[in-house]
Amino acid sequence: MILTPALCRAARGFLDWTQMDLADRSGVSRSTIRDYEGNRHSLHRATEAQLRQALETGGIAFFRIEGHEIGICTKALPAEAPAPAHAESCEILSASGERGQATSSKARQ
Repeated sequence: MILTPALCRAARGFLDWTQMDLADRSGVSRSTIRDYEGNRHSLHRATEAQLRQALETGGIAFFRIEGHEIGICTKALPAEAPAPAHAESCEILSASGERGQATSSKARQ
């Protein structure tokens, strides 16, 4: 799966992370994240994997729904961990860049 700049920004938003938070958790420099999210350059596959791993460890799940590109949801976290602000929502980013909300149990993973 490809982590697009829009998915990266959306995932950070779900987790309420700054670019610096993601940099600290992924080991990728903030300037690389800034330039990538700003569509200034692409990422090497290893760098993309580091960002995705950090986001998934932080509580994001990436998924595909027929008719859409890739969506994100927050994962169920252990009882002792604080729940993220958007614990019950998902976001789907279509190929055209339009956003939609999915709240059915089938969309949650």
